[in-house]
Amino acid sequence: MAQEAVELVSISRGDVSQELERAAIKFVRYALACQASKKPMRREVFRDLIKTDSGAGKFTNVLAYANSLLNKDFGLEIVPLPVHEKQLVYGENTQNTQQTSSKVSTVNKWVLQSILPDDARTQLEIEQDNDERQVSGFAATVLSLVFVNNMSVPADQLVLFVRKLGPPECIHSLQGSKDAYSEGMSESQLESAAREAIAYLVSLGYLDKVSASSGGSANGSAMETQATQRANDAGDGDAGIEYVWGPMAKTRFQPMDMARFVAAVTGQECTAEFVKTISRAYGKRIE
Repeated sequence: MAQEAVELVSISRGDVSQELERAAIKFVRYALACQASKKPMRREVFRDLIKTDSGAGKFTNVLAYANSLLNKDFGLEIVPLPVHEKQLVYGENTQNTQQTSSKVSTVNKWVLQSILPDDARTQLEIEQDNDERQVSGFAATVLSLVFVNNMSVPADQLVLFVRKLGPPECIHSLQGSKDAYSEGMSESQLESAAREAIAYLVSLGYLDKVSASSGGSANGSAMETQATQRANDAGDGDAGIEYVWGPMAKTRFQPMDMARFVAAVTGQECTAEFVKTISRAYGKRIE
């Protein structure tokens, strides 16, 4: 099945029916609520929202008009959440997995993405509580490591990096962990806390756990991927396992954003020469 695209159309306010406008406003409210709760928008919820507005028209028209409202009033747009090219559930028949993954599914999840220019986006301050800031900063730091390693880091190396970095204590409270991350923890507790933090980023969609058995980096189309939502999956054996950017990371962080972040945390200026250097580590030209 071909992937469904939502084409933005130009709709003047005078051409919009009351039903369409009412349905689009519901979409906008739902989109903003999902953004605040860091959850993707789902097709089934969108469908439920327009059931009472029978005269609203096609789903794609409502979504397009909702996007025009978000563009104008919030500098945001609804974009499809990237899907995985291949999904591999370890232990299942590889042939069946390959046959299933060859089909491109209909878009069922979306997220909000800023359409503001870079200079405006970098100056925009989004209200976040302390826990949110800690998680966002931690996620960006971990993703930057993956970014400068050709978008793929072996599991054991990522665990070691997170151990040294020290995940925010709020992750443990969010995950229901009894142990806070501290210098007094044992080696096994430190490793367990690091794996728990990685699993939490996987559950948020920032990281993907992939098999490296096919060789090549995360940019290769032959890479077999597994998006897991279970926290303990992050510790299920490191041999042949790598971590790459997940779908949420791909929509929240653009390559130039990450280049600027790396420059900031390393105390360097984000010059053209610096971007060129980072491009080599990233594996693609950053523009």
